[in-house]
Amino acid sequence: MKNYVIGVTLATLLLLTFKSMAQTKKPAVNYLGIQNALLLQKNSYQLVWSSHPESTFFKQEYLVAGDDFPNYNKMLFIDFSVTESNIDQVVAAKMRELEQLKRPNLDVKFEILVNAASGEKILDCVILQTAPDERNSLAERDVYRFKTVKAKSGQRGILLLAASNRKYGKEIKPFMAKLKTEKQILIAEVAKFPMPEPNISKQY
Repeated sequence: MKNYVIGVTLATLLLLTFKSMAQTKKPAVNYLGIQNALLLQKNSYQLVWSSHPESTFFKQEYLVAGDDFPNYNKMLFIDFSVTESNIDQVVAAKMRELEQLKRPNLDVKFEILVNAASGEKILDCVILQTAPDERNSLAERDVYRFKTVKAKSGQRGILLLAASNRKYGKEIKPFMAKLKTEKQILIAEVAKFPMPEPNISKQY
């Protein structure tokens, strides 16, 4: 992680709707031609959901055993966008998205980390959703890693790997307290994770 430097000061913004709220129970399709199982921090994640809403966009989501949507605890997801845009443009678009989706009961603090050697960027987010009933409150920590890649199948674009951890209700306070001392651990793990190489079938 020594190659990463902070590029944006912590800001309070708001996130869009939380991920994975509208998944169906259809079998996941491995559009990206990558592993069906991923290992991060000794946790094994299995491919459970995927989407290919546009010809140039692919999304795959992975959960640990016992988790399910929408109230998961740990998730990995991988997006691949076939695009001529660079990482700066993609990250800037994500930041604008956050700014446009503010809600009084949602708070997001984030920072951008830049790997000067590779040009990769990491977006580290902490999202808090408060509710009148504490049981419905939610804390989410997301670490996004953006990388410019050329797929094995020839497409050029941006690959996004993200790790998402959630806590609910009474678990939120200890989760946030622990995050203060262990924040860098997940960032370091995501930063060194072997990025998958998409191999997209011509049928997609």
